[in-house]
Order: sequence, then C-alpha cells, then structure tokens
Amino acid sequence: MLRARLLTAAVALPLLIGLICCAPPWLFAAIFLAFTGLGLHEYFVLARPFLTLPPSVGILWGIAVALAMLSPTPILVAGVLLGGLFIMFCLSLRDSQPDQSIIGLSLSLLGVVYVGFLLPHVIWVRQGLDGTAWVFFIFLVVMIGDSLAYTVGRLWGRHKLIPHISPGKTVEGSVGALVGNFCTAIGSWIWLFPERSLLEMVCLALGIGCLAQIGDLCESILKRAFGAKDSGQFFPGHGGVLDRVDSLLFPTAFIYYYVTLWQ
Repeated sequence: MLRARLLTAAVALPLLIGLICCAPPWLFAAIFLAFTGLGLHEYFVLARPFLTLPPSVGILWGIAVALAMLSPTPILVAGVLLGGLFIMFCLSLRDSQPDQSIIGLSLSLLGVVYVGFLLPHVIWVRQGLDGTAWVFFIFLVVMIGDSLAYTVGRLWGRHKLIPHISPGKTVEGSVGALVGNFCTAIGSWIWLFPERSLLEMVCLALGIGCLAQIGDLCESILKRAFGAKDSGQFFPGHGGVLDRVDSLLFPTAFIYYYVTLWQ
C-alpha cells in the first residue's frame, strides 16, 4: 500500500505542478471539469442504494452545475441548481414511497452541491487575481498538512480524534497537520506573497488547514453512511477522486470568496 502511494505521488505531483503553473486556462478548466465528473460518478455510485432515480440523473445535474460555473454570468449557476431541483421534485412525484423519494432527492442535492458546485471553485480561483499563486498556496497547505498528519499520526498518534467517523485519525496527527500549515504559511509568504503580511498568511493557512481536516472528515461521514472504505480506485494506493479532493473543496471555496470579497 505504501509503495503504491509513493509511486502514485511520484507520478502525480510533477503533473499537478505543471498543470497549476503552466497549463492554459482552457486545459486547466477541462481537467478539473473531468475530475468533477469522475467525483460525481463516484458519489452517485456510492449513493445508488438510497436513490429512487438512476444515478445518471444526479450526475448530469452535477455536470450541468459545473459547466454553468464556467459561464461569465454567475447567476446561471443558481438557475441550474434551482431548475434541477424543480425537475428532480417533479420526477419524484411518481414515487409511491414519499419518504424514500425525499431521501433520494436530498442525497442527490447534497452530491451536486458537494462535488458539482464546490470542486469547480478551483477554476474560479485560478482565473482571479494572482490565481496561480493562490491555487499553489491552497495545494501546498493542504498537501503538506496531510503529509505531516499522516507521518505524526503513524509515529506518535495515541489519542483518537473522532473514532466513530475515522478510526485512523488522531489528535496528534491533527496537531501535526496544523504545524505543517504554519510552516507552509511562512514559506508561502516568502515565496508566493511577499507583499502580504505574515500574520495574514498564517491565519489563512491555519484556516485552510482546519477546513481541510473538516472536509476530510465530512467525506468519511459519507463513506461511513454509504458503507464504503474508499470512494473509488482511480489513484492506486490513494483511493478515488473524492478521497483526494475532499480536503480541497472547502479551502478552495473559502479562498475564492476571501479574495473576491476582501481584495
């Protein structure tokens, strides 16, 4: 397992760095839209036993939302979300078990928002002011924090963080992640954002780190509820697409709205 994780990382990391730093906007958007589609597929396959409509319906709704996020008119996103919700309600009217119908509809809406809406925020971030630097900052904070959490947890982890949700995560690992986030903030301040204050970068990094850990636990809740260990096997040794992007969803949205509203 460890060997597979290291091999996957050795191949994926250079490709990711090249994608963030060098890819033209259309290619960056296309690749992350593809990951959004894969993530939606993983989610709706996991949720299939609880749905009353075919998974393809929810996948198409989520892809429509993701495509709407590429539009220069952001209000289109709200229109697709509301239009899809109306259509899903209409389709649910045929179901003779309203309770199951509402559960299925709720899970479909959750998947569309969780994957189809949150993941494409990385495209919005890169398109904004200093977009490449911000995307690189998000990935650095999340990935270094995740690596420190894994290492510290394996070596010194004694106290379980939330065992009923994720038995492998420890308090020590969580603290190790925050230490990694803090160190990344200092490096990012020197390398990426020297014009900003160190305090701002530390606060942002710690905020991203906390959101990343919460996002990881949120996906663990979903997998527990759906009775799955991993969301898929797209990345050997690492699981599926959702297993890799769960820590990025909330931090990316947070940075987008922070940069948009406060800069």
